Amino acid sequence: MVETILNGLLPVAFVIFLGWLSCRIGLLKHDDAGVLAALVIRFALPFALFEGASRTSPDKLTNLGFGACLTFGLMGGYVIALLIGRYVFKHDLRTATMQALVCAFPDMAYFGAPILAAMFGPEGFLAVLVGNLVTSIFMLPLTIMLVRISDKQEAGHGWSDTLHVLWHAIVGAVINPIVWLPILGVAISFAHITLPGPVVGSVDMIAKAAGGTSLFALGLMLYGEKFRINANVLTNVGIKNFLQPALMLLGVVMFGLTGAPAHQVIITGAVPTATAASMFALRYKTYTADATATILLSTLLGIAIEAVLIALLSS
Repeated sequence: MVETILNGLLPVAFVIFLGWLSCRIGLLKHDDAGVLAALVIRFALPFALFEGASRTSPDKLTNLGFGACLTFGLMGGYVIALLIGRYVFKHDLRTATMQALVCAFPDMAYFGAPILAAMFGPEGFLAVLVGNLVTSIFMLPLTIMLVRISDKQEAGHGWSDTLHVLWHAIVGAVINPIVWLPILGVAISFAHITLPGPVVGSVDMIAKAAGGTSLFALGLMLYGEKFRINANVLTNVGIKNFLQPALMLLGVVMFGLTGAPAHQVIITGAVPTATAASMFALRYKTYTADATATILLSTLLGIAIEAVLIALLSS
């Protein structure tokens, strides 16, 4: 059990620390994380998901309960956080939307993938694959749509162009490599196509960079962030680190998952907030301080929670 925990978490903590240390001693700068993040999100991770999907048997990809459970946990946390931000904290729609994204968007690429791979091997990427499809097709377009609706409301416009905004958000998600490359991998799996060796080797070369590079970038992102705690941050961490895995557990019961798939969705639910959430907050100049504070606290707490879950699920 101790070996399983160390195999899953020590490499994660070590590479994050290397990224933080490189900033601390001046080898790299905090802003360099953006370049590494672009490499991961636009190239390494999409190809890693493509590789995982193409090598996964069709019967596992057609596990509707697995996809429904992840959708229930991820979007359930999003909706709950959105309502709390809007009606408990009385945020405007834009700010409440950013809070929802911070609470519900797990760091599957940076944090979750290495842990799932250590516990389940290549099949562990299935949760990352399906989870990213859920966030890319539902969560991120919904976030963009709500922000644009908020902008229209502030500008005095009505609701007549809501469908137009939604359509453009969906199109933007579909043409993103992190969406269409995994879908292509799924199609290859269902078609029972075996890729030539040189193609597999080429894809594997860039795909292997996803885990280490993303964790290193996370270390760069965390360096220099001020540690702050307020009601918003504590609520965010409560939703992300505790409520979302509880929703995944509820989904496991509702959709009848057992064995490795059930363990994967629970571990995915406990993954801390994604750094991409703070990038969205920064881009829209909304909720940035609370977003970065949430990521820092959620990541620190997430290491401990994942250790406990690995111990429990391994036994």
